[in-house]
Amino acid sequence: MRVGLITGKGQFELIEKGDPTPEPHDVVVAVERCGICGSDVHAYVEGWKYAPGICGHEWVGVVAAAGNEVLNVTEGERVTGALAPGCGRCMECRNDLSQYCRTAWSDYSGPTGPTSGAFAPFLQLKAERVIPIPEGISTDDAALIEPASVAFHAVRRSRLRVGDVVCVVGCGPIGLLTAQVAKAAGAGVVVAVEPDENRRKLAVMTGSDIAVSPGEELRATLDDLTQGLRADVAFDCAGIPQTLQQSVDMVRRGGSVCLVGVTSQEARISPLRWIGKEISLDASMVFTLEEMKATANMILDGRLLVAPLRNSEVIDLDALGATIDDLAERRIDAVKILVDPSAG
Repeated sequence: MRVGLITGKGQFELIEKGDPTPEPHDVVVAVERCGICGSDVHAYVEGWKYAPGICGHEWVGVVAAAGNEVLNVTEGERVTGALAPGCGRCMECRNDLSQYCRTAWSDYSGPTGPTSGAFAPFLQLKAERVIPIPEGISTDDAALIEPASVAFHAVRRSRLRVGDVVCVVGCGPIGLLTAQVAKAAGAGVVVAVEPDENRRKLAVMTGSDIAVSPGEELRATLDDLTQGLRADVAFDCAGIPQTLQQSVDMVRRGGSVCLVGVTSQEARISPLRWIGKEISLDASMVFTLEEMKATANMILDGRLLVAPLRNSEVIDLDALGATIDDLAERRIDAVKILVDPSAG
């Protein structure tokens, strides 16, 4: 089979690998759709040491084969997946930190993990990492369960309280989904902060109360909303170094920032402004399988709108490298592009 991998800075390759067969506790998933994540593009632009197992991690597919010890799913079931539950044996698990289980993380993104992600017709992984997808969610929508779960976990990690004024910085997929989850969690007003006009329109279409450009328009909006107090919480979903300090500046004294967007570049901050305002900073990464199930149910019952985020055109593996490069160079401004790795 052909596998798409980001192998260095500005490097994407289609590599031939043998079709996988499951070990006793594994499943092989026939991948139907896989979304291009912002982290895939960041890895391509910044030259991360990018684990093959997470190159293409926003996937949905059907269990094509299951090992003889697998009990949680059956062949033919439609599934998606993420990190496995804690192993119960590592140092983190023994110290009641199973959400940071080093065994699970190693299997997900470390040297013991899968040799490819889901930019491939088939994906082999531990069965404990997958969950069935509820009936009623289309295959294309199901490919957005994973990024929506990132947003769900971020809001849970944050200090959001009912009625808060919330800024969501960056209206890519994660930002647009975070804004929706924050609203569902009780935010009083959600302000989407985004320089691109089309993405601001999409933010309002999907549930943000207000969408503004960063800078003077944002400052005027917050002054009007809060009489100069500023926002209670900011979610930094942009994934660029500049927005970290900007996010801190848009919250009130005693406010908080939740860092969701990813970049490997260093960010310049003003510690005096952080200390003077007694800012709290939280960071959010991935999610649990239980959170993924809850997120899927929010998509199923309509509390989370994902269809407006994705392009109607689905690409194949032959177009994937050029599409990632187009996204990296901002030649296209699609919010979410899906790949059918079995096409072509």
